[in-house]
Amino acid sequence: MKCPDCHMSYAEDILDDRMVHRKYHDEIVNGIPARQMKSDNTIWQNGDDRIIVVNAFSPRAQRVRAERVGRVANNEMPYDGSIYSACEQPDDREIHLFIYLSRNRAVGLSIIEKRSEICHYTWDEYDQHIQKELVEKESIWSLGFTWVHKKHRRYSVAKILLLEATRYLEVCIKDVGVYTPFSEDGEAFTRAIFSDGFLIAK
Repeated sequence: MKCPDCHMSYAEDILDDRMVHRKYHDEIVNGIPARQMKSDNTIWQNGDDRIIVVNAFSPRAQRVRAERVGRVANNEMPYDGSIYSACEQPDDREIHLFIYLSRNRAVGLSIIEKRSEICHYTWDEYDQHIQKELVEKESIWSLGFTWVHKKHRRYSVAKILLLEATRYLEVCIKDVGVYTPFSEDGEAFTRAIFSDGFLIAK
């Protein structure tokens, strides 16, 4: 059978299938369980909501949890391949994952990394499908991926993640690039944040 809520196919009469479905269903419907750890690097908190940051130098438990959040996010987004592995080694991209937790459930994720192939678009240029070449420049921080759990959309989670990420990274938001192509929601978000135009950084 196929679950109407999480869309997972499983055999109801097989115990292992039911157990796997129960765990997956809980993550998809309620968010990924993420109890507070002593090693959490919390950069923002408001009541039961907080944001933690994970990078290549974070404890393995943090990176494994971030990978699990990324895997669930990846299943909901039109994104090819795995978005993050706990085994990724430090490199020039300096990947940072910002995870939004609400009542010990991971419900939002933004991935920001350094990219050096850059160009600038106005929205008129973008809407007219003007083709521009990416130019190799000094690397800038680039928003490569954003996901918000469906129960928490329309509550500014993605915006809070980006604002707190830029504050943590000590960079002006207008100097942050974005990765294209956009999803429909991604384009709407980018238009709302970067109203005068935006940097593509890959």
